[in-house]
Amino acid sequence: MKLKPAFVYKISQVLAITVFWVLAGVLVELNNAVNYDPVSHKHFLHFIFGNTWLEHLLITAIGPVIGGILGGSFIVFYQRGRLKGKTYAQKLFIHSVLYILFVSACILLVGIIGALTSPEDESFWRKFYRDIFSFRVLRLLIDWYFIVVLTIFLLDVSEIYGSGILRNLLLGRYYLPGKEDRIFMFLDLKSSTTMAEQIGDERYFRMLRYFYEVANEAILNHHGEIYQYVGDEIIVSWEKGPGLRDANCLQCFGAVKAAVAHQRDYFISNFGVVPEFKAGIHSGEVTTGQIGSVKKDIVYSGDVLNTTARIVALCNQYSQTLIISEVLYEALKTAPGYEFNFLDNPLLRGKTVPLRLYGVSMLG
Repeated sequence: MKLKPAFVYKISQVLAITVFWVLAGVLVELNNAVNYDPVSHKHFLHFIFGNTWLEHLLITAIGPVIGGILGGSFIVFYQRGRLKGKTYAQKLFIHSVLYILFVSACILLVGIIGALTSPEDESFWRKFYRDIFSFRVLRLLIDWYFIVVLTIFLLDVSEIYGSGILRNLLLGRYYLPGKEDRIFMFLDLKSSTTMAEQIGDERYFRMLRYFYEVANEAILNHHGEIYQYVGDEIIVSWEKGPGLRDANCLQCFGAVKAAVAHQRDYFISNFGVVPEFKAGIHSGEVTTGQIGSVKKDIVYSGDVLNTTARIVALCNQYSQTLIISEVLYEALKTAPGYEFNFLDNPLLRGKTVPLRLYGVSMLG
C-alpha cells in the first residue's frame, strides 16, 4: 500500500525529532560527564552507566530513542492538532506539564536499565535510588525541558516556512538568488466579501482558518508546497517535475474539493456556509531567494505569478472553476480523467502576447 505524502511527511518529522533528541542526549551526557578535580587541577570524564564511555552513551541513548519515537509521534500526530488555536502561554504550560512527566518517565526507564547493568555489588533498589534521586537527574530534567521546548519551536518555524523550506534555508540554498522552473496554483475563495458580510468577520475568519486546515493535507498529499496565504487565497507551488507527475497540480484541486465536501456538515453546523473556490494554474521560471533584514522571507519573483493571478481572476468571466495556461495544457493534455476546453486567447493586463487558456473539468 502506497503511503500518502502527508503521512510520510509526519513520519519524517518523528524521525527528525528522534535523531535530534539522540544527538542532544549525547551532547548533554558528554557535558555532564566532564568533572574537575581541585586536587590535581585536572578535568576528567566520569560515566555512571556501563564500563566504558561507549557503553554509557549507548545506554543513555535508549531514553532519547524511545522518547523520540513515542513522544515525537504524540507531538506530530496528536498534540499539535489539538493545540491549534491555543495562546502561546497555554501551549507552553501544556507542553511543560506533559513533557516533564514524559522525560521523568524516560529517566526512570534509564535508571532501571542502569541499575540492572551496574557491576557494583549493591542491591537493585539502592543503585536505582542513587541514580534517580540526585542532582544529576534534576539537571537532566532541566536540560531536557529546554530541548523539548526547542523541538516545539523548530516545528513551529518549520510550519511557518512550509515543508522542506526550513531545511533548504538552513543549508543556505536561498542565500543567493537562483532560478527555478515551478508551477503555481492560485486557489481563491468565491464571493468572500459576501460570505463575510453574511456570517460576520470573526466567524468568517474561523471558517477561513478551518478551510486552510482542510486544504493543507490535500495539498501535501499531492506534493504541493504552500507558498503564501494571501487573504482568502492560497498560493500553492510545485517544482515542475513533481507538479506534472501524475497530474499532481490538477489532482490537488480535486482533492481540496473532495476534502471540503467531506467536511460539508461541519462547515454548515459551525459556520453556516460551505466555501466554494476557483483556481488558476500556470508555470514558468522564477527567481527564488531570501529577502528582508528585520523580517526575513523566501520569495518567488517572476512574471509567472502575476500571470497566474490574472488567470484566476478570469474564472468568473468564463464560468469556470479551474483554468490553466497553454504551457500546462500541452504538458497535461493526455492526462487521464480530465477534459480540457479551449476558452479564449486573451491579452492579459501587463502582457504583450495573448495567452491561450483552457478550462479543466474532471470526468466521472
